Amino acid sequence: MNRHNTPAVPSLIREINERRALELLRESGALHAAEIARLVGLSRPTTADILRGLVENGLVQEYLPGDEDSKRAKSVFEAISDVKISIGIDIGSRFIRTAVGDLDGKIRSNVSVLVKAKSLKAITGYMKQAVAEALAESGYKLKDVSSICVGTPGVIDQKSGKVSIAGTIAALDGVNLSELILKNFGIKPTIENDINVLTVAEQSAGHGKEIANFCVLSVGSGLGSGLVLNGQLHRGHHGAAGEVFYVPFGDPLDKHRSDTNPSGDRIAEIARNLAKKYRSSSLSEPYSTIDILEAAKIGDALGKAVVAQEAQRIALYIAAVSAITDVELVVLSGGIGRRAEFFLTPIKKLVSEIIPFPPKIKVSNLGDNGILIGTLKIATEEAREKVFQSAMLSSVLDEAK
Repeated sequence: MNRHNTPAVPSLIREINERRALELLRESGALHAAEIARLVGLSRPTTADILRGLVENGLVQEYLPGDEDSKRAKSVFEAISDVKISIGIDIGSRFIRTAVGDLDGKIRSNVSVLVKAKSLKAITGYMKQAVAEALAESGYKLKDVSSICVGTPGVIDQKSGKVSIAGTIAALDGVNLSELILKNFGIKPTIENDINVLTVAEQSAGHGKEIANFCVLSVGSGLGSGLVLNGQLHRGHHGAAGEVFYVPFGDPLDKHRSDTNPSGDRIAEIARNLAKKYRSSSLSEPYSTIDILEAAKIGDALGKAVVAQEAQRIALYIAAVSAITDVELVVLSGGIGRRAEFFLTPIKKLVSEIIPFPPKIKVSNLGDNGILIGTLKIATEEAREKVFQSAMLSSVLDEAK
């Protein structure tokens, strides 16, 4: 391989231009050389040299479009997407989801495995099953995997990959998840808090696009938030930024935050406390979050009363985060948050009454796959960098021969 370096293009500048051209092709698809030169802002000769190096390094392919007149056709360039793949893993309290993606960020397979037990051995088994099924469905092998990103509940030590305060999956508390993944799959992963990963997904594919300061508030089986401040994911000193559950509303010594927590088990508790007042309700034990929300939608008195309290609790946390960070937007996610569209008006009203500069409030449109989208986004960026660096190293070694 020959990188075609010229004295007029120092190696650092050349690498920057190679990255720009490659990123453009990954985002835009196949383009003619003239289009690439115009969009990247380089001369045609420099662009031709850059593209020639990328082709020789196996990162880009050149071909003639089949639907054009062969006598007049001009070749196009396209990033090669299947050199390596990435894997995203979402460790949830009900499902472990796994997706395989190519270098263009396209999902090649998506698998969910039901969590029936929550011991560490069981969780590890479910992960191995999900990865094996996702790879089989995609047609790839483990040897094709360049990077893995895992989203999990808890506070993550970014240096070690150790999980603490694992919340809804207590078996992971104190576990070095990075070492566990490395042991089972042979690849050192990126471990990230699940709501932080969800926030990355909102930033790249959801309501957070082009917004410098926003928050994701996830209300479901647990309660948590993720923050993007000045365009960057904010983890905090201990990696615990966004752990809003620990905001001491009500009795500061109440570890369950019974009076203010809007998560799923608390909704059932609200229903039990109010049930005697609404004996005509169609709802009965055991109270299901989904049943309560659906009943409220059709006018059930108990359901509406529970949702009214739930709206107050959610508004309280939105106001707290907004008062401290002054974010432009709060995105509601999680099993409850994604169903909050029908009671968004009282949430917005109360937030505006509590703080003087209320944020915009929207419901996430990423569905159940938000965390997977975020893990795959992170893993794909890592895979692209590894592939690029490997190709550049091979080129340098070839030149040295």
